[in-house]
Amino acid sequence: MSEESVAERLMNALISKMETMDGDLQMLKAENQQLRNAVSDPISMLRKAGFVPAATPLSQDVSTDAFRGDIGVENQMDSGLLKSQNEYSNNDIHLMSWDEIHEMAEQAKETEVTQ
Repeated sequence: MSEESVAERLMNALISKMETMDGDLQMLKAENQQLRNAVSDPISMLRKAGFVPAATPLSQDVSTDAFRGDIGVENQMDSGLLKSQNEYSNNDIHLMSWDEIHEMAEQAKETEVTQ
């Protein structure tokens, strides 16, 4: 009879351990779902981290700002500067020597003065 009680105690211990593990697993699944929901909306995550959207004002002394990606910059600028810059890919510019870069800057400077 003592052997049955030991077997019963062992069985009860195993069952309670399995129930505890199952509860922990369900809790992990719920946390995982919450994490997936949070990651699926990066704007919400950034807001919770304290980041806010901001827009910088346009420069006062420049009608268009090519670095901001203003609409119609190419149409508004009659100089060939932007067109010549657009002929190069990023890779082409990275492969340029410093002499070529300085030459391009001088051409841009001359084009700006003549406008």
